[in-house]
Order: sequence, then structure tokens, then C-alpha cells
Amino acid sequence: MGASSREFLLMRMEEEEGRLYVPSIPKKEIVEKAQQDVQNIVNGGEITLEDALMDSVRLEEYLKTFSKELKKHIDEETFGKSYDHKGGNISFRGTGDRLDYEQDEVYSTIKELLKEREELLKLAYKSKDMIFDAEGVEVPKVGIKTPSKQTIVIKF
Repeated sequence: MGASSREFLLMRMEEEEGRLYVPSIPKKEIVEKAQQDVQNIVNGGEITLEDALMDSVRLEEYLKTFSKELKKHIDEETFGKSYDHKGGNISFRGTGDRLDYEQDEVYSTIKELLKEREELLKLAYKSKDMIFDAEGVEVPKVGIKTPSKQTIVIKF
């Protein structure tokens, strides 16, 4: 990864005004640039894969926190319902009300029965023998909906 790519990835603090410099680049170009930089690293760049991954995870955490904190200071009253800025758009919308289904006794009972059934299905799947429920009905061995995948866990 060259110096310009590293600047793009890690950004930098600008001396003037002490602001974080983030170029106004369209999302498509950002994605293409990231893909190109990864390919450069894979093809023998100046940084190892694990160094680049750790740097990017740290940067991601920084930016996630940075954005979250900034959003606390941006409000609809000041900026309006929709606000165009630097080639992007900031808008506000409600998440909608979430009903508390647990307050309904019928819902809670059915949900508990479903949890119990899930446990029986898991047991039947893992068992070499046939499993029967409380009413004497055989519990079928269900198939896998989504196979297990390997994930990368990074802690710092």
C-alpha cells in the first residue's frame, strides 16, 4: 500500500483548523479504492495482511465512535428533515413504534412453547436415537437452514 493509500485508509489530521481531513469522494470510488488497496496488500504491499486488518479494525472502531458522537449534535430542528452536504445527504426519520407483544398472555405462552419445541428439535438433531415429545409424537430431525461459517474475531 503506497503512501497515498495509507493516507486514505488512516486519514490524517490537517494542521489548518485541526480538523480531520476526509475527502469528499463518492461511495463507489471509496469501495473501489478499498478493493484496490487490499489487492495491493495481497500482491505484496508494504504492509502485512494482519497489520492492515488490525489497522482497519481500529480505524473502523474510531470512525464508528466518532460518527456516533457527532450524530448526538446533529438534530432535525437545526438542519431540517433532509440536508444535502458535500455530495451526500443527511436526513432524519423515525424508527417506528415497537409493540410490546410480551404483554399479551397468549403471545407469551406461544413464544415459550416455541422455545421448548426448538430445544426438542435441537436434541433430535444431535441424537442418534428417535426422540418423542410429551404427547408421544416423534420429533423429526430437521435439516440445516444455514450452514456454519468461519468468522474472524478481532480483539484489541
